[in-house]
Amino acid sequence: MKMYSPTEISEVLEFLQEHKESGILLAGGTDLIVKYKEQSLPYDFICNILKVEKLKYIKEDEDSLKIGPLVTHEELMESSLVQKHIPVLRDACKTIGSPQIRNRGTIGGNIGTASPAGDTLPALTALGASLKTISIEEERIVPIKDFFRGPGKTILKENEMIKEIIVPKMKEEKGFYTKLGSRNALAISITGVAAKVKCKGQGFEKVEVAFGSVGPTVIYKRVKELEKSNFTKQKLWDAVQCIKEQIYPITDVRATAEYRKEMCANLLYEGLNKILDYNSII
Repeated sequence: MKMYSPTEISEVLEFLQEHKESGILLAGGTDLIVKYKEQSLPYDFICNILKVEKLKYIKEDEDSLKIGPLVTHEELMESSLVQKHIPVLRDACKTIGSPQIRNRGTIGGNIGTASPAGDTLPALTALGASLKTISIEEERIVPIKDFFRGPGKTILKENEMIKEIIVPKMKEEKGFYTKLGSRNALAISITGVAAKVKCKGQGFEKVEVAFGSVGPTVIYKRVKELEKSNFTKQKLWDAVQCIKEQIYPITDVRATAEYRKEMCANLLYEGLNKILDYNSII
């Protein structure tokens, strides 16, 4: 297997154009290197893009943050812009693997791997993120909720890469990401829940939720059953049960489908309950 290490985006695009089926990009390697060591990597060429400095940035404009795909999970956690404007993504990055993985793994790699258990994916989906993709032929912007096609599968063409992640700022909204794993550290999520909500009194005007690890791709829902102005804890608990009828998880070695449904409702309740408690204090 042959390795390339370009320093310019144009060189990466030339690599993709030349090695459409036989090449792959390395943007951190926390998943790719494992597959390489297992000799399960069906490619002849690897393009290590970690030296492309123009893909490492976090910038803001009036309405959004723009993130380069080579920003690491640790850098996202430490970013004051992320903490101020999209704390849901910070919550998600905190749950990823070990410090070593968070320092090596990148947001672009996490998205490109397209694992249903990828922790940043529900957060970005609930936040309404879009992806700017680029090839030699064109640039395009795709909503992230339309990006995934199945485990390890995306709409990216063979000669195309992620150039930028665009995330709308949370202004009036609140949100959270939380997950359930088999242990506290280094655990693949059994289910992960992200939410962005607009509060209205002791309730919600708008509720957007994304679930990870409960289907072949992240599941996005606008939950209108929760868009009410007044909730007691019991009424909120009763209302979140509707989510069990809106997701269709699988049973596998880590959990049954019924357990995942129960945990999705529980995690959603816990997160929304904290928001309402906080909202009532201020």
